[in-house]
Amino acid sequence: MATDVMNNIPEMSENDLYEMIDRLEGNVLNARSVPFTSNCMVDKEEMLILIGMLRDNLPHEIKQAKWLLNQNRQVVAEARQEADNMVRQAEKRVATMIDEHEVTMQARQLAAQTIEAANKSAKQIRSGAIDYAATQLNELEEQLTDMLLQLQKNIKELK
Repeated sequence: MATDVMNNIPEMSENDLYEMIDRLEGNVLNARSVPFTSNCMVDKEEMLILIGMLRDNLPHEIKQAKWLLNQNRQVVAEARQEADNMVRQAEKRVATMIDEHEVTMQARQLAAQTIEAANKSAKQIRSGAIDYAATQLNELEEQLTDMLLQLQKNIKELK
């Protein structure tokens, strides 16, 4: 039943999200208290529906930040795989050139350069992805902080 209700809900505006948060807060504030504790009893189904509705209508920035984190992980994994492949290729080259001393020395030097280049490339890719994700998350944090401050202001005005 809860999923049927959530599937039929249109996209909400920012004000609708604030109203949904107000409803959640009201449900908790007006819930029956459990004697001798700070706990209260709420309607589980209603709370799950409200939470589901909020989750389905989270701001695009939150979904984008989650996507960025997943992309970051994928880029790092691909960079590591590429670095591993480069190392394996370098090791194979060294093994085939081991017959001659000069060729062996060149192969070892090339392998070290390849490993160093792969590691440097992986670090740069990872660093760039982390910086980008951090920037996006910081911006999102600022937006969420502003939203929270506005929500607290609105709650105070209602009291």
